[in-house]
Amino acid sequence: MRLKRFYLVAFLFLIVSRLSAAEPLASQEVRHEPVAPKPGTPVLVTAVFKAGISNVKIKLQGIAPGKYVRKSDPTYEKEWAELLMHDDGKDGDAKAGDGIFSIRIPGSYQQHRWLIRYRIIATDEKGQGLVVPAADDSCPNFAWWCDAGPATWIGARQPGKTPPLTFSSEFLNTLQSIHLVARADDVASSQWDGNSHKQKKLGTLVYRGIVYDHVQFSNRGQGSAHISGKNKWGLKFNTGHDVPFVDHDGKPFPAECSSINLNPGGSTPYLPILRGVTGLDEVLSMRAYLLAGVPSPVSTWIQWRVVKGAEEVSLKNQYEGDLWGVYVAMGDMKPKMLAEHKLPDGLTVSIQSGIKHTPKEMVDAGKVWEKFINELRSNPKEDWCRKNLDLKAYYSFHAMNRLLANVDLRPDGNHGYYRHPDGHWSPIPWDNDMMFVPRHHQPGHIDAMVCLNHPNIALEYRNRAREILDLFAGDASEKGGQVGQMAFDLSSALTPKGYMVDWPRMDEAVWNQNPRSNQKDSFFVNPSSGDHFGGPWKRTLATNDFAGFRKYIIDFCTDSRPNKKYAPNDGDQRGYGWGYLAHEAKDDKIPTKPTVTKDPAMPQRFTASKFLSPVNHQQAALEWRVGRIGQKGWYELIDHWRLDVQASTDVNIPKEVLSQSGEYRVRARWRDSTGRCSHWSDPILIVVP
Repeated sequence: MRLKRFYLVAFLFLIVSRLSAAEPLASQEVRHEPVAPKPGTPVLVTAVFKAGISNVKIKLQGIAPGKYVRKSDPTYEKEWAELLMHDDGKDGDAKAGDGIFSIRIPGSYQQHRWLIRYRIIATDEKGQGLVVPAADDSCPNFAWWCDAGPATWIGARQPGKTPPLTFSSEFLNTLQSIHLVARADDVASSQWDGNSHKQKKLGTLVYRGIVYDHVQFSNRGQGSAHISGKNKWGLKFNTGHDVPFVDHDGKPFPAECSSINLNPGGSTPYLPILRGVTGLDEVLSMRAYLLAGVPSPVSTWIQWRVVKGAEEVSLKNQYEGDLWGVYVAMGDMKPKMLAEHKLPDGLTVSIQSGIKHTPKEMVDAGKVWEKFINELRSNPKEDWCRKNLDLKAYYSFHAMNRLLANVDLRPDGNHGYYRHPDGHWSPIPWDNDMMFVPRHHQPGHIDAMVCLNHPNIALEYRNRAREILDLFAGDASEKGGQVGQMAFDLSSALTPKGYMVDWPRMDEAVWNQNPRSNQKDSFFVNPSSGDHFGGPWKRTLATNDFAGFRKYIIDFCTDSRPNKKYAPNDGDQRGYGWGYLAHEAKDDKIPTKPTVTKDPAMPQRFTASKFLSPVNHQQAALEWRVGRIGQKGWYELIDHWRLDVQASTDVNIPKEVLSQSGEYRVRARWRDSTGRCSHWSDPILIVVP
């Protein structure tokens, strides 16, 4: 049988009964090069075997676009071509008789968007058969994906009414993509059929040129699971085949992923008023929690491409083809995914779906969780809270909930808990697709809020709240090291320089009038009104584009209200989050905010103004800190250096603290004998060339 024919017709494969499963070979012993071939590129397949192997064959299965074959389909075991591999130093084989069997698959057979699966069949001198991968492997074949790169896509906000926009291949390469190759009927039922709620379907994932075959996909969500049109996805990978994801800047996730969640990014049907934000609300929120020291799932943007038909793009219908728009990719609640550094192996629990991860040594996870949550809901005393809650993490979590207006947060939903091996529990944010709303919806808190009923703990929370106001919400500028810089840093992934189009406009063209969308013509409506969340409110953008949404978020989190009158649930978007947090942080007994000066004769020496208390409390310490700002990823909320001084208003910052080039902010705050902290001083900017 000529190899070319397996692209044209189904193949018939005679199963040899004497073949048995092989002992697994090391992954480097079977390979294909290049890993991600372009059309027309020959592919060299090599397999290394120990002595005694004399007959090696490769079985190939070609999957054309729109003709997907699942592992569970009867045709999966039938439609394979079989070719002989050689160890004779010819046709790509490097050296005769070295135990490395090779075959070169001609470039003429590499076609765009084709999935090529393969297995290796070997027979030893005794007639024993080996199959690689083993038949019981969670992924019983190897594979490559042939990809010429994304084709130019043309789409309009309102086809036939508004001018079409051209999204070039070059532009589409500015945001990393994930391909799902699957049957069209599986995709449709999973995404839009309520009878298929959370049913697992089989498909193939392609990420960064690597094929992850036979993965499971399903819809996600509760009440909105099937009704938005652009809905949530869940992807689960095979055991032993975790995926090393990176974010939109190329930074690796904290760990390889056994699963990934895809959120539609501003498309929840309950909040069309934010349609067009393109997930900036979710990604920024998760990054803010993580920055503040809250264990949080990693999140980033990807372009989602679903290969279910013969055409990559359709000239007749912009809604047909592979391109599904921008999605937010989010890791799970396992400890290794919840911090910039790996947390110790601990129990994680979703308040909605139960235990997500159990440490190896824990045999009674259910009882441990039940005991904790029941005691938490029994009005525990201060001592219990300190012994069982990671209060620092909770303070930051609660403060960020107010600043970011997490209106869908409630005791029974949209969060989880992580238990450190030392017994302390930390909250985990989750499902942040209803943020930045200046109206109450759900309670906006979790059960752990009970700790704030204790005056000493509430005092500590207010200290942290003021700190977040000062160090994260006090600067709206593009390079201020705070929320403004974070918004600009993140949004740059969606607005690549040098193009007349951006990803939010592309997402609008894909979904604004999509036949599957339940709320058409809702992208970038300005102004827009809503009344689902705690009463009527109006959202106005400075400009009806993504830049307008970015400014909306920055203004929401900073002191942007002209009249400076703030009240919870007042419906005024301007500075709402800042005002809510300032309301909770207020304490008339805190020390006066100090003023810091720099000694002109001694560059490392700084002086703070004297301690003043409005209620004559005694001073306890002068806290000094240095933060780095000005560059992407440098945010002032992260401590670069910190020191408590008890008996002086002066400090000498070590030379090594300011030794690297960049921008630094030096601040001080007073702490009194009751534990109350002042606001941080206005910063002294230090620029090291």
